Amino acid sequence: KVNDMRKWICLAVLCLMGAMLQAQKHEALNTKEVAKIMTSMNYTNYQHVRVYACSDLKSVKEGDVVKVGIYFSIEEGWNIYDNNPEGHGYLPTRVEWNVPEGCKVEKVEWQKPVKLSEGMDKMGYFHGCFVVVTIRVEKLPKTAFEVVADCEWQMCDDRQCIHKKGTATVRIANEGTKKTAFYGIL
Repeated sequence: KVNDMRKWICLAVLCLMGAMLQAQKHEALNTKEVAKIMTSMNYTNYQHVRVYACSDLKSVKEGDVVKVGIYFSIEEGWNIYDNNPEGHGYLPTRVEWNVPEGCKVEKVEWQKPVKLSEGMDKMGYFHGCFVVVTIRVEKLPKTAFEVVADCEWQMCDDRQCIHKKGTATVRIANEGTKKTAFYGIL
């Protein structure tokens, strides 16, 4: 158990270091922001990629705009591809946002991808990828509701590629506007 814990701590440190390097070069999250999201414990583990979910508001009222973010934390030595549907020879990363009736997806922003290897046109992400959706609450749902991100990606290392699908979910109350600890990040 101690060795497993050490492995997870080392992996988290490596992910944070990688995200910091990528953030400095490619308009991504900074180290503190990544650390805050990764401590939220609202994640799902999909083998070599963890998908974290957070929102800037934990409760909304009619007319509010809420931002929901998902962060793909990618294990060292692996990558995922960008969201370009014109990708040749690989599956692009996709996120389909499911919101309740009365809510409208206004904008989806992807972290800027990087070139995955010299001499190739494939773009994607090492260490992490952040995607944020802006949702307008046009008509307040009667009860608390969920924003669900259905995700699909292809993760690769130097020997293999694996296709994965998964979901990330954020629950939002309808009890007036209340911010979360992620408000400044999103």
